Amino acid sequence: MRSLESYAEDARQLRARGYNCAQCVLMAFDDVTGLDRSLAARLASGLGAGVGAKGEICGVVNAMAIAQGIGNGAEPSDKVASMKCAGALASQFAGCTRGNLRCADLKGKGSVMTCDELIMKGVEILHAHYTQQSV
Repeated sequence: MRSLESYAEDARQLRARGYNCAQCVLMAFDDVTGLDRSLAARLASGLGAGVGAKGEICGVVNAMAIAQGIGNGAEPSDKVASMKCAGALASQFAGCTRGNLRCADLKGKGSVMTCDELIMKGVEILHAHYTQQSV
């Protein structure tokens, strides 16, 4: 597992190249998820701007859910644990955003953080998740 700064820099570079928030998070963790970057980009391509640009759940939150599910949700019997883990990651994210998970609320009037800052928060949360898993 790489350092937090390595993942953060990777996500920043991806963002600078034009990838959406979900793509930046999922692609940055390719070494942990085992996803090919091209596949990760395609999986997350429709999640930007709140799933299909509808302003719903932030792409960062969706990307974290996908990333943890790759390691947790292979069988139907795994779904409860995977959903619990995804929910915990989402709750951590919401704790940094005044309880907001919806893109429209996060980017709307009085927004708390920029998309770039939200991406970095997701990278931090996911890095901590994987670091705790390997302990």
